[in-house]
Amino acid sequence: MAEITLNEFRATLRLTWVDPEGRDEKIFSYWNNEFVTHEACDREAVLHIIRRTDGIFYLEIANLLHEGTLDELEEALYSWALDEGLLT
Repeated sequence: MAEITLNEFRATLRLTWVDPEGRDEKIFSYWNNEFVTHEACDREAVLHIIRRTDGIFYLEIANLLHEGTLDELEEALYSWALDEGLLT
């Protein structure tokens, strides 16, 4: 199977407002997000980036926290998922 591109990965974006902790964060989920809704988003199972209420984007991968622009974090998430074999 052909490797997906960064643009194909970005095209799977689904924006949700799920926030069970009440922090009013927005979740930007990718690729394996078919079942993500405003009511349900398993953050442990879905490739995602979070935007805090202050507008800062962050991404946690392997217990490391990354902050930056959405574009930068999309690239980091895509590269990590590709290296982990998750984009098949």
